[in-house]
Amino acid sequence: MGDRQGQRNVLLKTLEVLEKAKKPGEVWHLPFTWPEEPKKTDWQPPEMSPLIKFYLEDIKKARREQEEKAAKTKT
Repeated sequence: MGDRQGQRNVLLKTLEVLEKAKKPGEVWHLPFTWPEEPKKTDWQPPEMSPLIKFYLEDIKKARREQEEKAAKTKT
């Protein structure tokens, strides 16, 4: 957050890939590295997004159902 130039560079390179890619699924390795260790990143906003807030109960329910299904297949 707060790295406008870095974000702009990533966006421009992404647009270049979209323009120049020859086929769907093509992979390009871009020359960027994350500025900090993944475990130390703080990329989540301080407040939950409106969509997540709206669907939070549905998300929790789906996760519970998935965990229950996985538990049944283990036994």
